[in-house]
Amino acid sequence: MKFYIETYGCQMNIADSELVSSILMDAGHQLVSNIDEAELIIFNTCSVREHAENRVLGRIATEKYRKTINPELKIAVIGCMAQRMGKRLIENYGIDYIVGVDKYLELPELIQQEKGVKTETDNLQTYTGIMPLHQSQTCAYVTIMRGCNNFCSYCIVPYVRGRERSLPAELILEEVKRCGEMGLKDITLLGQNVNSYSYQDINFPKLLRQLNDIDSIYRIRFITSHPKDLSDELIEVMAGSSKICEHIHLPLQSGDNDILAAMNRNYTIEHYLNIVDKLRKAIPDMAITTDIMTGFPGESETAFNHTLQAMQEIQFDYAFCFKYSPRENTKAAYLPDQVPEEIRLERLKRMVNLQRQISLKKYEAKIGSEVEVYVESLSKKSANQVSGKTRDFKIAVLDGTEQDIGTLKKSIVTGSTGSTLQCVNRS
Repeated sequence: MKFYIETYGCQMNIADSELVSSILMDAGHQLVSNIDEAELIIFNTCSVREHAENRVLGRIATEKYRKTINPELKIAVIGCMAQRMGKRLIENYGIDYIVGVDKYLELPELIQQEKGVKTETDNLQTYTGIMPLHQSQTCAYVTIMRGCNNFCSYCIVPYVRGRERSLPAELILEEVKRCGEMGLKDITLLGQNVNSYSYQDINFPKLLRQLNDIDSIYRIRFITSHPKDLSDELIEVMAGSSKICEHIHLPLQSGDNDILAAMNRNYTIEHYLNIVDKLRKAIPDMAITTDIMTGFPGESETAFNHTLQAMQEIQFDYAFCFKYSPRENTKAAYLPDQVPEEIRLERLKRMVNLQRQISLKKYEAKIGSEVEVYVESLSKKSANQVSGKTRDFKIAVLDGTEQDIGTLKKSIVTGSTGSTLQCVNRS
């Protein structure tokens, strides 16, 4: 069967799509890049926000016309949305197969049937021993753990992805080494909370030390870090390891302590600021990106202003800004004092505008400095330029050709926007 995968949501979903591709291809099926060739269309879905689910439902409605042309065509929904909605997707939207996040190994057998649902949770499933079909020629996502134990009051992830479990360290090391040998030199380790990785006597800092010794790779990144678990040991390892990049994604969510408590984040703004101070003292060039939410139930104008003040003080390199989205069965969805939608949207606009100003200053401050760019692709705007990322996770564009892809380039920053650095090769 020829299958096509469309992926929504976070990096974990991208990695899961690569995992599913490997599982199906090992079973004799063929991945196609053109949806018109597909006999099976797979939507890998996200449930973190209502908007993400609505996008998928819109795409399903758009693509169902194909079934009128080709009655043999099958449509599958996998991932978090499949886990959350289950049979409702078959009953209300005419989906053929529903497969939850712990049942991907059963997908080849399931698609031999007319219809089917597999959404049982398995808190032991780690998909060990399966090498994902990495889609990039230069970078790789490597899952080191699955699930989440934190139960932030707004978040549906623990309900759809289950409890935390860490993959064996030796298998992670083997996969990273193989990725490097395949030319995938920039590695991003994935977990809902990588700071709580634990396998036998190996914690996350110890895993990073071992990965730093792998010769076949250039760079190591990781997401996501939870502020309550970010240790002094991790900061020390980051500062002393040549391949760990000078970038961390550290979700803040709110700058108000009462809101953080209601979110069940288990840290205060003072704790967060202390971590930032430690990171910048240990690694002066550290770039910090974040997730920030506005409109959480009970958020007053004063509480929102505390978040804006925190943004001003911390000066994030970039922030993913969101308005609160109620999620079924999460504690926050049933809290009193839900913030009206128009207020959420207005606060989000202010938050985004502030971050744009901060990001622009951060990027402009790089002008004149030397950066190391890992070239990942040709530029979308010019055949005579290439695009890549700096060690501190900024997109950079410079002169180059296809032969430069996969190489490191020492470059000088000559200009910037709020999201891209313009560079020239160092002579």
